[in-house]
Amino acid sequence: MKAQATKEVYGSNVDATMLREVIPKRTNMWWHYPALRTLNLLLICAIVTDVTNGYDGSMLNGLQIIQSWQEYFNKPTGSILGVISNGTRFGQVGSLFVSATLIQRFGRRRPIAIGSVILLVGVILQTAAVNTTMFVIGRVFIGFGNGIQATACPILVAELAYPTQRTQITGIMNSTGSLGSLLAATITFGTSYLGASTWSWRLPSLLQAMSSILQLIMSFYVPESPRWLVYNNRREEAWKILAKYHAEGDENSELLKFEMEEIDAAIAREKSQSLTSWMEWFRTPGNRHRFFIVLTIGFMIQWCGNALISYYLGILLKTIGITDQKSQLIINVGININGMVWGNFFSLWIERVGRRPMFFMGLTGMFCAFLVLTIVTGINQGEGFHNSSASQASLAMIFVFGAFYKMAGPVCPSYVAEVSPYDLRAKAFVINGFADAAANVFNGFTNPIGMVALGWKYYIVWCCVLLSNLLLVYFFFPETKGLSLEEVAIKFDKDQADDIIRSEPDQAETVDAPLEVGDEK
Repeated sequence: MKAQATKEVYGSNVDATMLREVIPKRTNMWWHYPALRTLNLLLICAIVTDVTNGYDGSMLNGLQIIQSWQEYFNKPTGSILGVISNGTRFGQVGSLFVSATLIQRFGRRRPIAIGSVILLVGVILQTAAVNTTMFVIGRVFIGFGNGIQATACPILVAELAYPTQRTQITGIMNSTGSLGSLLAATITFGTSYLGASTWSWRLPSLLQAMSSILQLIMSFYVPESPRWLVYNNRREEAWKILAKYHAEGDENSELLKFEMEEIDAAIAREKSQSLTSWMEWFRTPGNRHRFFIVLTIGFMIQWCGNALISYYLGILLKTIGITDQKSQLIINVGININGMVWGNFFSLWIERVGRRPMFFMGLTGMFCAFLVLTIVTGINQGEGFHNSSASQASLAMIFVFGAFYKMAGPVCPSYVAEVSPYDLRAKAFVINGFADAAANVFNGFTNPIGMVALGWKYYIVWCCVLLSNLLLVYFFFPETKGLSLEEVAIKFDKDQADDIIRSEPDQAETVDAPLEVGDEK
């Protein structure tokens, strides 16, 4: 049968129909099951990793609005401001050269701790900075540590979370950046009342350590990835972890046996074919397609105009006539509340709506918001920013853009994990992280210069980029909703799969999406 044929191609006996058969019938929601409840609480260690990233962008927005920071660092603009903003991005790029090795050698759990320690060193340097150089060096350390965390955490979630919750948890992990942004916006608003004291910017810098301290502590308690344990000949430990957290302690669970067979097959395939080289990405047309998606998602989600709002809100608000410091800080808080609410809301709909529709609706909404923002800001500037209706419309579009950005953003990490085979998954997140960091480095240098030189006309550039992103999704991004690993693979490796399938009787099997925890069969 076709399902059996695909199993032979990809070395696994896993498909969605079989997973449905072994998922235990549970009529209550997940928090009613002690082991699953404990697992999800422990996964907070990985889920909060994007808090640092979100905090950083919002903090920089707030600091640029605070007068004492501006005066202490001689009112940086242009390339100097770009270097300050990009400090964390430089560190993230550097981390990509070691992240895959750390994850492969030490697992997924220990690199989280390593990254947290490095990040905390950076926070100390940033907080104690006496000049621009020291401030930037601290930010480089923060980026380096966060880069290691951001590579290890989504892999740990993908390989450890309960099978029917992986997509939702990965989406929520991405949306925690909004929580970090909200914290930073609120903190900088509060510390702005400290006036000329340097603690008006040092305290927000110091509090950037909060999420990493939590991650460092919890990294000693969260379980290791069962897949990594099996790969390193520690199968018994993997069995115990899955038995405890996925099977509620039942070592005779069909789900437990099924998952172990899946892991054994995937690891055996990797070891037999020695798929450890980076050149594996270019060996087949399917892998080249995967590489293109993994790389472009990193650029696409950062090259859509979001960086203007994330790092240069103060400059952007000035282009629409809002110059008062307190008003800008209040708007910064509001924008981040907006992002946090929509990010978590849309994360829960990824599995129901699908990946392509979420991308399409998100990108279309962002384009429309940016187009309206461009038009009304141009009108307002032509009237000397005396058109209050145009200013209000521009501000509203910033909030609309933020909502639609959170529709597309949470899809990215789960989509990267789904399109990448197990043996290339760690490398996939390194590649994606490189694209993300490179896009942000470009944004950090280009946006402040573009905003000063072109004003509202600079928005036209991002309208064009958003249209190109829509075309990329339409032509190159397949849907993966409700598909088994084999079915996803067939979308990329059609020639190989078709050769095997044609040799089998033409008896297709119906594959259903896996049940959510709490659903009945």
